[in-house]
Amino acid sequence: MTDIAGRVRELMAEHEHEFIATLKHLHQHPELSFHEYDTTAFIKAHLESLGIEILDIGLETGVVGLLKGAKDGPCIALRADIDALSIQEESSCDYRSTIDGRMHACGHDTHTTSLLGAAMILAALRSEIKGSVKFLFQPAEEVNKGAKLMMKLNCLENPKVDAVFGMHNSSEYPAGSVCVKRGPLMASVDRIEFYIKGKGGHGGIPQRSVDPVVCAAAIIQSAQTIVSRNVSPIDAAVVSICSVKAGEVNNVIPDEVVMLGTVRAYKRETQELVERRLGEITNGIAAAYGCEVVFKYIYELAVTDNNNPMMCDAAYKAVSAVATPVDPIPSTGGEDFSEYAKTNVPTFFYWLGVRNENEDCIYPWHSPRFKADLRSLKYGAGTYAMSVFTAIDQLRK
Repeated sequence: MTDIAGRVRELMAEHEHEFIATLKHLHQHPELSFHEYDTTAFIKAHLESLGIEILDIGLETGVVGLLKGAKDGPCIALRADIDALSIQEESSCDYRSTIDGRMHACGHDTHTTSLLGAAMILAALRSEIKGSVKFLFQPAEEVNKGAKLMMKLNCLENPKVDAVFGMHNSSEYPAGSVCVKRGPLMASVDRIEFYIKGKGGHGGIPQRSVDPVVCAAAIIQSAQTIVSRNVSPIDAAVVSICSVKAGEVNNVIPDEVVMLGTVRAYKRETQELVERRLGEITNGIAAAYGCEVVFKYIYELAVTDNNNPMMCDAAYKAVSAVATPVDPIPSTGGEDFSEYAKTNVPTFFYWLGVRNENEDCIYPWHSPRFKADLRSLKYGAGTYAMSVFTAIDQLRK
């Protein structure tokens, strides 16, 4: 394994200029969820040039590639997302998006580049692979639908996958580091909806109306007590009502208020607790204020949880061989990589450090100023590549 790690590091350095060129191309040509047609064509051409087979699983955008090693053995999947966001770029980079209103503001171009870089490394080391590698270039992560589609299309079958690794960048950690977290890394993502029905009327004669705005305000205030008084202080949760729509003018009490929000947690039990308490609070307050209410709690994404000991060991060994491992603080952001973990296939999810204050690489995900340190790409590629070798080694024990 030491010799393999040395070869991976050599290839990381040898191809770094190509990784950077790839990132710049992808960054300049961002495409939105389920519209990643040019990105898909670019990825396919790159994989085919490396002798990697393209598998047709029914994707319109996105790519699944297969690299067979010199010997039969476990199949390791590596996943990267490929879509961009509807954001006007304001970053300081000299390779800005060429498309108005679109930008890789979440750094999915760094993930795609890292995985294409890993493909270059692994293709060069094909004779050393005692198994096979599936490359999963997933569309539509930003709308929480891409991974669900990949799973629906059986991307982990034919050949059957034995382990899956994923990666996301983080501007909280410096380039050259890769975060390896045991346990929950990113939170569940649930959607909450409130439809509060009252009886509209004149704002100056409120006694003749049933005001859904006052009812909505009471629900907003009371919902915050769930985290402070119902969720254990040992656990964590977020309840945020982010959209409130009611009325059009200043002196008319509306008939209805519609509120939308999000809930984040690290345990299924916490999600269920929040759902129950939100329902009790909402229905109780609505009854007290004489309103009717429809409350919906929608489970969108599960927790991204690195809970497999074997995968944690493989991940730590992989990162230690090519980068600096860091134990990060979990995020209440969500990731649809968690869909892959709903199967019985072991999974692990990394964060790739992309921070560099001197290069203005300091901004968070979804900022119009987001920018990743280009030096991070070789560490992403190397981590993906080494994960194949360490996971196969663990699985063959």
